[in-house]
Amino acid sequence: MTHFGKIMNKSILVTGISGTGKSTIANELNNQGYKAISIEDIEGLCTIINKKTGKPFKNFDINNIEMIKQSDWICNKKKLQLLLRKNSKGIVFYCGSSSNFDEILPFFDKIFLLKTSVKVLRERLNTRTSNKFGRTVEVQKWVFGWKNWWEAHMKEKGAIVINVSRPPQVIAKEIIKKSTNKR
Repeated sequence: MTHFGKIMNKSILVTGISGTGKSTIANELNNQGYKAISIEDIEGLCTIINKKTGKPFKNFDINNIEMIKQSDWICNKKKLQLLLRKNSKGIVFYCGSSSNFDEILPFFDKIFLLKTSVKVLRERLNTRTSNKFGRTVEVQKWVFGWKNWWEAHMKEKGAIVINVSRPPQVIAKEIIKKSTNKR
């Protein structure tokens, strides 16, 4: 995108529920020569908070379904805005998820929603090595219980749906094409 001969910056959000491959796609976008950041991996950007107290959850257990139900994964809006401002030119992909997305979606030029079947998600959650969240039957049942609502909500907010039941290289190329309008 150009404006008076200058390259403008674009901030693109790539999101999806647990197991859709946000980190894998971030790695693949980087492999294809684009800058992609896993926002969930940036220390202090996202925090697990207790819904009742609004404070960070102490001794959070990713396998304890009751703790999970009482928590939210919150992205710090001010820190995110500072991170986005560091992008002075070009396209940067920010991959991740948070409970307060409605507050941060306006910061992005485009939003991509990674989506696949419950069967594929279950397999990925059971076998992934980068993150142990979603390994128990109870946690998976909880995640799958709000999957359809959340995906519909993201589509209402303008997210472009990307089928992730394909190789990461193909998915990344589709996201790049739809972000840059390249053929």
